[in-house]
Amino acid sequence: MNINKKIALAAIPAVMALSATDVSSKVLLMSDNGWEVSFDGAANAFYNHTSTGNMDTLGYYNQYTTGGETAASTILGGVSGNVNRGGVIGQGEGGQDISSISVGLLPNVWGFTVKAPTKNGLDVSGRLGLYTHMNATGNSANGNVINIRETSLTVAGSFGSVLMGRSLGIHQSNAILNDMTLFGVGVAAGNITGTTLGRIGVGYVYADWYPQITWTTPGLGPIGAKIGILQATPLQSSTGADATNTKYPRVEAQLDYSFELGGLGGYVWVDGQYQSLERTTAETGLYQLRNRLQSYASGVAPVSVDDDQSDGVEVGGVGFGTRLTFQGFKLVASGFYNHGLGMQFQGNLNGGYSGSLDERGKARHFYGGYIQGTYDFGQGTNVGYSYGSNHLVTTGQDDGEINQRYTLGGGGTARTDAIQNYVESHMGMIWHNVTDDFRVIAEGVYSEAHWHGAGSQESSQVSVGAFFFW
Repeated sequence: MNINKKIALAAIPAVMALSATDVSSKVLLMSDNGWEVSFDGAANAFYNHTSTGNMDTLGYYNQYTTGGETAASTILGGVSGNVNRGGVIGQGEGGQDISSISVGLLPNVWGFTVKAPTKNGLDVSGRLGLYTHMNATGNSANGNVINIRETSLTVAGSFGSVLMGRSLGIHQSNAILNDMTLFGVGVAAGNITGTTLGRIGVGYVYADWYPQITWTTPGLGPIGAKIGILQATPLQSSTGADATNTKYPRVEAQLDYSFELGGLGGYVWVDGQYQSLERTTAETGLYQLRNRLQSYASGVAPVSVDDDQSDGVEVGGVGFGTRLTFQGFKLVASGFYNHGLGMQFQGNLNGGYSGSLDERGKARHFYGGYIQGTYDFGQGTNVGYSYGSNHLVTTGQDDGEINQRYTLGGGGTARTDAIQNYVESHMGMIWHNVTDDFRVIAEGVYSEAHWHGAGSQESSQVSVGAFFFW
C-alpha cells in the first residue's frame, strides 16, 4: 500500500483512552486509494504517598461450641483467638504508610484504527487498543502484561453505527467518563501491581470492557441513544451458591439529551442494564441447602426454601446523571442503583468483600453516586473537588452472619466474613495543560471504608504526576 503521511494535531479529549468512537486527534496515515490508519494513545506516571490508619475495631466475633470444639476468630488484621460470646476487639493493627510510583486510573494505551474507503454509504473500521502499566512485583517485569481491552469493528452509515467486538460497557460509562479522576489516581493506591481505581467503587460501579454488539443511533438533534447486547457476567457468593450459567446475554442501553439555555450548557443521561442468570445443578443444590438452614448461633430456627432465586437470579441496574457548564464552571452529578450487580466490579466477589450475592446466594442491593465541581481559570489551569460514596444494603443473612456457625451435612464451619458495606471519599485535584498534549496533575484524597460489624478504616493520599497524549 502506497501511504502518504498526514499528521493531525489537536487536543485529545478526556474520553480518548476509554472510548475509541470519540477520539478526535491522532496520527493519521492515508493511502492514495482512501484507506486510513490512525494512532492515538496516552502515557502517564504518578508518585503517590498513601497513609492508611488503624482499624477502629478489628472485628466482632462470638465463641461457639460444637462437639466440644471451640473456635473464634476475626478476619481483619490477621488476628485470631478465643473470647467470650459477644466479644469486641478494639483499636487493632493495620495502619501503614506507602510510597509508590504507578500509573493512575488509566493504564498507558496505544490505540490503532484502520478505516476502509467509504463505499455504498458505509464507513467500516477496525479498532485495537493495547493497554499496559509500569507496575510489577519487586524487580520483576513479569506483571507488566498487555491488556487488550479494545478489539472491534464498526460499521457506520445513515442508520448510525454498529460496533461488534470488545469495548467499554454502556451502563455506568458516562459516570466514569465525566469523572475528573479519569486522569488521576483516586482512592488509595498503596503498593499496587496494576492501575489504581480512581472513583470506581466510591461513586459508581465499573463499566468494564465486554464482548458486545452495540447500535448507536444517528444524530437526532439533541437526543442520543445506544443499545447493545453484551456478554453476561456470572455472579459469585463466598459459599459456592453462585449463579454462573450465562444462557442469555446482558442488555444495556443509554439515552441522553443535550441542551443550551442562555449561557448554561446542559447534558443529562440515563442508562441501565438487565440480565437473567441461571444456576447450575450444583449451585441450585447449594442455594437450597443454605436456605433450608439458619445459623444455630443466632438462635433462629431453620426456614423453608425460598424458591424465588433457587433456579436463577435476575440482575438489573440504572444509572443517571447530569453535566452543567457555565463559563468556566462545570458541575457533574451522577448516581446509580442496582440489584445483584455489585458495589465495585460487576458480579465480582471482590476479594471476599461486598459481593453481588450473600452467603445464601441471594442478590444484594447497592446504590451510590458522586458530585463534582471544577473550574477552568483559563490558560490551561483547572481545579476540581468531588465527593462520592457507594453503599451495600445488607440482607437478613448479612445481619446475622458475622462469625456464626453453620451446620451443613452434620459438619460445621465458622463463618468470619466481614462485609464492606459503605465507602466514601473526598477528592481534590489541580491540573495544568502545559501544552495541548502534556498535562501535570496534583491530587489529594481522603477515604473512609466501613465494614458491617467490623469497624472502619481511614486513608489519605497525595499524588503528583503527568500525562502525555498523542
